[in-house]
Amino acid sequence: MTVDAPEGAVPTAIADLERLERLWSRFLPDSDVSRVNLSAGFPTAVSTETVTLVQTMLEAYRLTEGRYDPTILRALVAHGYGTSRVDATRQTSLLPEVAQPGMLADMVVDPLGETVTLPAGLALDPGGIGKGLAADLVVAALLERGAAGAMVSIGGDLAMAGESPQQEGWVVEVEHADPADGVLCRLAVSGGGVATSSTVSRRWVADGVVYHHLIDPRTGGQSDTDLLAVTVIGRSGWSAEVHATACLLSGSSDAVAYLEVHGLSGLAIAGTGQVLMTHDLVGLNLEGSS
Repeated sequence: MTVDAPEGAVPTAIADLERLERLWSRFLPDSDVSRVNLSAGFPTAVSTETVTLVQTMLEAYRLTEGRYDPTILRALVAHGYGTSRVDATRQTSLLPEVAQPGMLADMVVDPLGETVTLPAGLALDPGGIGKGLAADLVVAALLERGAAGAMVSIGGDLAMAGESPQQEGWVVEVEHADPADGVLCRLAVSGGGVATSSTVSRRWVADGVVYHHLIDPRTGGQSDTDLLAVTVIGRSGWSAEVHATACLLSGSSDAVAYLEVHGLSGLAIAGTGQVLMTHDLVGLNLEGSS
C-alpha cells in the first residue's frame, strides 16, 4: 500500500522484493545465503543487502539475548524443514557437519569488502528476520522514490512509514491463531513494523510426527511453548519479527514481561484461547474472542 507514490514506484518495489528473494533464499543454490553456507570457513563475496542482513542478524541475536539465533538451520532441516513449502523442487543445501562447529560470535562481516566469513559447521537461516527486513528496505526505497507513505506486507509481516491513508494511522488486522476464525483485533500503528510468529501456521509431518518451524536455540529442539501465536508492534519490521519469535519462545508465563522489558507492544494467544497483552493494549476490542 502506498500514498501518493510516483508512477512506476510499485512495480519497482515488487522487483526489489524479487531480487531480495534471489539473494536471501536458502532454497536457491546460487543465493548469497546458500553460497555463504556452502563456503563456511572462507570469505564469500555478497551483495550490500546481504551484508545488511547478516549485520542485522547479529544485532537481533544480541537484542533477544539469543532467543533469535540465525544458526538453527541444521536443526530445522533435521526436523524435516529442508524443502520449500512453495516449490518442492527447491532444497536446502548444507555442508557436512563438523565435530566442533564454530560460534556465531566468530562470524566475520566485512562491510567495505562486502564479504561474509561463516565459521565452519554453521549455516544461516534467513527465516525469522528476512521478511521483516525486506519489508523495511522496500518501504525505505519507496519513500526515497517519492511516496508520501508506504506499507509493505510479506507473509503477514509488515513495515510501514510516512503518511497513512487513515487518520488514526496504519490499520493492521491481527488474525486468531487459526486464520479460519477470522480477525481477532485491529491495531492502529504510526510506523515501524508489525509481525506475528506462530506454531500453527507452518507445520508438517515427518515419520508420523507433527512438527512446527519454531526451534528453541537454547535446546536445539522443537519449542514446547504453550503459546500459539504472538503479534508484536516494533520499531521496524525486522525487530517486530525477531521479538515475536523470542516472545513466543518465552511462553505464557513470561510473554508480557518479555515485551514490556524490551519496550514493545503486543499480544499473545495461549493454547487455552486466553489473549495476553501488554498494558498499553489492555481494553483493545477483541472480535470473536471467548
